[in-house]
Amino acid sequence: MGGILFRGTCIAILMAGAMPVSAAASPAITKNAADRLDDSYAILGPLFARGSVDPALKRRIVERARLALARPSRARAHIRIEGTSSGHTKAPGAAAVAAASPDELAAARSSLEDMDAMFDLAVAWRLTGDKRYLEASDRYLDAWVSTYELSLNPVDEGRFGKLVLAYDLVETATPSKTRRKVDAFLRNMARGYIEAMESENVPIKPTLINNWQSHRIKLATLAAFQIGDRDLIDRAHRLFDAHVDANMRPDGTTVDFLQRDALHYVTYSVSSQLLAAMAAAAHGEDWYGYRGPGGQGLPWTLGWLDTFASGKQQHTEFVHSVVPYDRQRAAAGGSIYQNRSWDPLTAATVYLMAASLDPQWVERARALERARADRSAPVDPDEGPDEWLSILLEGKRR
Repeated sequence: MGGILFRGTCIAILMAGAMPVSAAASPAITKNAADRLDDSYAILGPLFARGSVDPALKRRIVERARLALARPSRARAHIRIEGTSSGHTKAPGAAAVAAASPDELAAARSSLEDMDAMFDLAVAWRLTGDKRYLEASDRYLDAWVSTYELSLNPVDEGRFGKLVLAYDLVETATPSKTRRKVDAFLRNMARGYIEAMESENVPIKPTLINNWQSHRIKLATLAAFQIGDRDLIDRAHRLFDAHVDANMRPDGTTVDFLQRDALHYVTYSVSSQLLAAMAAAAHGEDWYGYRGPGGQGLPWTLGWLDTFASGKQQHTEFVHSVVPYDRQRAAAGGSIYQNRSWDPLTAATVYLMAASLDPQWVERARALERARADRSAPVDPDEGPDEWLSILLEGKRR
């Protein structure tokens, strides 16, 4: 899902935004000058899910967690899924790896279900106090950080954000041997992604400013806040601001929309940027409100997207995509890549995230959430179940 080289004017438009990270980017966090923050968690602090929770939300989470109790972890040393949808072995620009068999791809995707499982278990423990869920979440965490070898491919590792959030909830109650391993794993994740971004280490240049970079920033930021590393947080902050400058336009559109002509890729990218901003907000920092030199930023892009999320305007996906791979995947039967109207309900998770940062999006988030429930529409498979966002939002509103 990384970027593909552009044609004609698109190259000039996109690469003009690919500026180097400046030392003059946004200021560092100032509330605690220590090397490690006292409140070292990514987003979900000690009060998450401690108050009253909607019974229906609680029931869904606990039911999934109960199923995960007896399931063995499917931790793997390597995950290779980028560019493998619709029968293709890899996208142009993806890391050169041996072609995977359908069974190997299925196994890799199945293993990533562990990320949602360990998070459900951690939330279920917070909701019920039942230590079985705590112990099972610890078992999953320990298996993954003991087995997995970081590739620093943000598409393959995009789901690891749930691992960080699971650890948010159980860190203080998990054994010290697990904490040592998870802390080391997350430090390597944060440092590895940050150093790769600072050195502009990408498979092809446009990925420096599209969704690929958004996912790298998400993972680096979540991990940096979770371990409370002052230097890594500040470096992630500079990268976040530089990415807003390069990825977003003053009219609200994004590089991904210009490239793919698909709102699917807008939400895919913006959700990662919002998660990074949520981590900052949990520690008293406003990354969400950052404005680039042309006035661009997350609030403006969400406002532009809201025209479609509200149903006021429709959009047919991928019609003018400049990426040949999108057409190849459509021809191979990939449902996402067909030229059909974008479904606003797929933005429900994005607006739930936005609502936790900005009250102007609460009404839109709730409307999409209700409509999704009425239609029994599935949640975004890239984000997984999102009841935690509703719990977080209600906690903020009390």
